[in-house]
Amino acid sequence: MASATPTITTTAPLPDQPPTTQPPISLPPPIATTPRCTIRPYGPTDAPSTAAAANNPAVARYMTLAFPQPYTLASAEAWIALNQTPPIHHFAITPLSAPATVIGGIGLKPGADVQAHTAEIGYWLGEAWWGRGIMTEVLGAVTGWVMRERPGVRRLWAGVCGGNVGSERALERCGYMFEGCMREHYVRGDVVGDIMLWGITRGDWEEREREREREREREREKEGGGERV
Repeated sequence: MASATPTITTTAPLPDQPPTTQPPISLPPPIATTPRCTIRPYGPTDAPSTAAAANNPAVARYMTLAFPQPYTLASAEAWIALNQTPPIHHFAITPLSAPATVIGGIGLKPGADVQAHTAEIGYWLGEAWWGRGIMTEVLGAVTGWVMRERPGVRRLWAGVCGGNVGSERALERCGYMFEGCMREHYVRGDVVGDIMLWGITRGDWEEREREREREREREREKEGGGERV
């Protein structure tokens, strides 16, 4: 289930990271980068920062019960241990300026049987990094990575808890389409809520990429025309 991401309003730099005196460590190579973030597999040293970012009721509010709360160091260690054997489906989000510090996560749940060509995408982000457009960057990058690197996936979809406006906006900005509402589809504590369905097909993504390339070409033509004047 897609996580809580508040209204995305800026592309401001990430908050300053605390200084570190630890020696350099070997990190898994990234699957994708954005202007501000790296998306990479989890490594054994990621547990402390993962727990620090995830141990927050506000972060867990729109997650499934598989996302524990409180989110302890042991919780992070168990999650990371589950994601060390290929094929890797879940990835850490880290700032470019602090690639050893996990600030969130994004992952895929592959479909099965007649839905084996699909995957559900879900994500979460530490509260300190909300409201900066980070998840839009990350979601767009991972969507592109899936479409390029996993040719068997023809469709990505997300189920968003009702009220999670920031997550829905991120999906929309990344080309996902609203596909419907499953009413009273989840229960968390004493909250009964709806699930909003969003999806993007390979054809949708390819057309979006073609349109972006056409837009870049128009911009190049404008710049070239300006130089000739």
